[in-house]
Amino acid sequence: MNPSRYTAIISSISNSFCDSLLDYTVNRYNYHRVLFLTSLTAGLLQAIIGLVSGIALPLNSAIYVVVHAALILAGYIFFVKSLKYIPLALIGLIEASSLFLTFMIDSMMGYVKMTPSFIGLLVLFIFSIFLFTKSSQKKGTETVKKIRAIGLVYIIISVLLYLAGPYLVKLAAHKGANEIGINLGYYLLAIPYFAYQSQRVKFSNPQPPSKKVVWWKNIYVLCFGVGCFEAIYYIFETISFNNDAPTIVIVISQMRAFLLFILSVILKTDYFTFKKLTAVLLGSIAVIGIYLS
Repeated sequence: MNPSRYTAIISSISNSFCDSLLDYTVNRYNYHRVLFLTSLTAGLLQAIIGLVSGIALPLNSAIYVVVHAALILAGYIFFVKSLKYIPLALIGLIEASSLFLTFMIDSMMGYVKMTPSFIGLLVLFIFSIFLFTKSSQKKGTETVKKIRAIGLVYIIISVLLYLAGPYLVKLAAHKGANEIGINLGYYLLAIPYFAYQSQRVKFSNPQPPSKKVVWWKNIYVLCFGVGCFEAIYYIFETISFNNDAPTIVIVISQMRAFLLFILSVILKTDYFTFKKLTAVLLGSIAVIGIYLS
């Protein structure tokens, strides 16, 4: 069994908790400040891990690392913007649309074999996404956020910007860069950018100043949590993209669409229906089948 399947699962779970905490935090605090604190935390953690495991970033890989960092940063900015206008579970579903383009690219590059079983599992997974989406669009369903068209535009742009990420990781790794080196390239660009934005743009805290905030709702505690999950997510995702076909890694990572829904139900920001339960089961079967293939 390919070890990259384990890393993809760890990445997906970490990403789900990261995005859930991030969604909670950016809708309550100055999101520029939140992104600076979370990126600073994740970057420092990766640097510490790199000091132990080693940092590889050869000069001939720099162009791929820089382009990767720029695209991921831009994609992340649009992703965070979309959190203001559409529910997190719907964002996870829209991000799954990258499967179509990645599958076509991987098949042309020879990363994925067009076997009937693989195609069947992919179709099953896509159907589960469709079923989940239709259930989410049911009339009368109440959500905390009112869906706005600009949010859909933001997340679609984010998906397109992220699309080249897996292939740039492979190119950088081929030139000798390791996962820590590639990720630190991103943080060397992201941390100064978010630091500048947090100082330039000042927003008032939407929470009433007189309202007592429990310790776990403190911005520093929340940002530290997001940063820790982000560091784990990026490291294991980069390892996965380097060692397996992007389509397979993305299919496994899309478990987060269902994990995000479960977290939304627990936090009472979405409703549980039979169709959504069926979609979760079908999607899980498809992911397990690809995982074992």
